[in-house]
Amino acid sequence: MSAPIQSRPLVPHIPTTCSQCSVALEFPVPSPQPRPGTLLSVSCYNCKTIISHAFYPTQIPSHYTNNAKSSVGLGGGSGSSSAQGARKGRKIGTQEKPLETGYYDLLGVPVDSTTDDIKKAYRRLAIKHHPDKNRDDPHAEERFKEIAIAYQTLSDPELRRKYNEFGPKESAPEGGFVDPEEIFGSIFGGERFVPIIGHISLAKDMKAALQEEEDNESENVQRDAKGREILSPEEKARREEKARKAAAEKAAARAERVAKLVENLDRKLSIFTESAAGPSDPQVSESFRTICKLEAEELKKESYGVDLLHAIGFVYAQKAKHYLASNQTFLGMGGWIHNVQGKYHVFSETVSTLRAAMELKNVFEQIQAAEKAGNLTPEEKQKLEEQAAEKGVQTLFKGAKLEIESVLRETCDRLLEDPSVPRAKAQLRAVALQILGDAYMSVRKEEDERREESEYVRIETSGSRKRDSYRAAPTS
Repeated sequence: MSAPIQSRPLVPHIPTTCSQCSVALEFPVPSPQPRPGTLLSVSCYNCKTIISHAFYPTQIPSHYTNNAKSSVGLGGGSGSSSAQGARKGRKIGTQEKPLETGYYDLLGVPVDSTTDDIKKAYRRLAIKHHPDKNRDDPHAEERFKEIAIAYQTLSDPELRRKYNEFGPKESAPEGGFVDPEEIFGSIFGGERFVPIIGHISLAKDMKAALQEEEDNESENVQRDAKGREILSPEEKARREEKARKAAAEKAAARAERVAKLVENLDRKLSIFTESAAGPSDPQVSESFRTICKLEAEELKKESYGVDLLHAIGFVYAQKAKHYLASNQTFLGMGGWIHNVQGKYHVFSETVSTLRAAMELKNVFEQIQAAEKAGNLTPEEKQKLEEQAAEKGVQTLFKGAKLEIESVLRETCDRLLEDPSVPRAKAQLRAVALQILGDAYMSVRKEEDERREESEYVRIETSGSRKRDSYRAAPTS
């Protein structure tokens, strides 16, 4: 055996970078732990420069904070630190219970402060800590900047919301915090699809579910022998009221979303409805069809663009055909047929989404079983994780697609069944909607276009050879 290696107690260290020589370093957390926002003077081991570092508890790596037996108490010191320790398992904060309170502590205001309270606190601290009034303090300028950053964040409602949910960028984990709403927006269509489908609410629902789960975990809810929660009548009433409020807010958000989409779609279709002499106007129809195809070719370049266009186009075309058939065929029988087709499509898509979710669950179970058995190589684990990631995105898209189609069906119904619109104009809207839907469904992915082009060239080449062979054949 080798000679004994000297050990030391596990002491929390915070990683940072020297502002002078740019070398990576780390330093131990002072004991007792300082208040959030405290400026620490740190000596660089490489260039010996004294640098300033604004301390926040969430900068401490999780492998330290998760070790309750660390030789340095991470919860000692102040009430704010204790509150932070109680929330150390949280991943997404809420407006009532922020992920961390460093900026509030720095300004000396509670988390429920109004914008006016935050402005007053900032003015008072800005005057007190302005570098011109603290020329003998080498840290005055850095402290003033920290106060300004805290004020800028908390005085802006949107930035404050994000700070409450995900904390400051300086204390974010590697890769930054992930907001489900922003992820959905960037993966599925981006900003260019928002006027057509609105903001996908599934992402917001996912975030709310994460917040709810973490709140329940932090409350140490008692459970019975079967693992079911034991709730007092008061807690049960509180949760029911919270669920009713959330449902009302969700319904209001959907109504607002549909109203905006109806307005946007009406404006787009008006290019046709305000110009066409009738439903069969050939020149206006061709012109509008060209406009729709040009738009579709641009939109397909976005993330999941082709898949989204096909889903949107299907709803548009199906709803338009249903309206036209209901108003033009005997007893509306054609509309009934299209209605059945639409319901079958919804059923089929729902089953497909559930199947994708089950496949994703099976991949996760394979990973867990293999890890438990200990016979999973790093290569096999990576392959399974890649499969899980791919199936996860596919499942999310299928779920988002169900939501999008549901919202668009309501949008089309509102647009075509508007009682204030004359029947003749509603019919023009339906014709234009079908043209738009067909244009969206006609787009192809670039690889499909290349494959079709290659097949066309092959057929043309084969036909040309046959013709040349026929011409060269000797006559009898």
